Amino acid sequence: MSSTELHQGRVDSHFENYTRFWQKDLTKEAQVDSDNRIDNYTDVVDGYYTNVTELYEYGWAQSFHFPRFYKGEAFAASLARHEHYLSAQLCLRPGMRVLDVGCGVGGPAREIARFSDANIVGVNINEFQLERARRYAKDVGLENQVQFVKGDFMRLSEIFGENTFDAVYSIGATVHAPSWEGVYGEILKVLKPGGVFGVYEWCMTERWDPSIPEHRTLAHEIELGGGIPEMRPLYKISDALKTVGFQIEHEEDLAERPDPILGTILWKDTWKINATLRIAGDALAEAGKKKLFTPMYLAIARKPPRVAKSA
Repeated sequence: MSSTELHQGRVDSHFENYTRFWQKDLTKEAQVDSDNRIDNYTDVVDGYYTNVTELYEYGWAQSFHFPRFYKGEAFAASLARHEHYLSAQLCLRPGMRVLDVGCGVGGPAREIARFSDANIVGVNINEFQLERARRYAKDVGLENQVQFVKGDFMRLSEIFGENTFDAVYSIGATVHAPSWEGVYGEILKVLKPGGVFGVYEWCMTERWDPSIPEHRTLAHEIELGGGIPEMRPLYKISDALKTVGFQIEHEEDLAERPDPILGTILWKDTWKINATLRIAGDALAEAGKKKLFTPMYLAIARKPPRVAKSA
């Protein structure tokens, strides 16, 4: 047996425990299955990224997100541009203390730190990824500017305290939360009054109709292949932000812009090593082609400034 076959066998074995949270036949998924994944979101997400991180790095570099892509642009340049755009939207500046929610192995944190000269703190529930993030930051001399903390993003205020950060961002990570209201509410707490939050969110678009079996199955396939407890419709993003107290300054689905999204091509090419990830690749490509899914719904929202008490 070749080393490639042995590696694939190990990956498939590890995925067996992860995939138990889904029906083998995704057309038979019910609300009870989604509820079970939501209740066990830490096991779902932590198990997924322990299994796939090395594969992600192999095919996706160290920034695990979809970028917009200009014709002729190098993949690394498109990743960096996507991250720079978010940094610019947040008006990050030297000396600001900024939280990266769901930081992965720290690719965006390192890039945004270099671009903005801000001080970045990444939070992640997965120790395997954090070990790599710390090593990569040290390798490029950023260990004093970019730091990483293990923690559940549903408990940010317990980890960091309230009114701690000048800005917070998340790139394709808060889709893993059991609820957007829960994670956005924690982000609001740790932001200083007047602080800004920016997110690239994964969601199903307004064209997605869960009453259509094909649409519903595509969402479950994206969940299974992406470590996501539950895919949610786009409109719930702004509803959740407003519910917890954010003032929304800008919203836009960047996937609606005319330049293509390169990541769907890379995903399909990279994940041939594992059947579960192949499902995601096919589902993402199909849902993207039909405009049922976006990995880059941009929202910029601000915590209201503290109002001075009248005399």
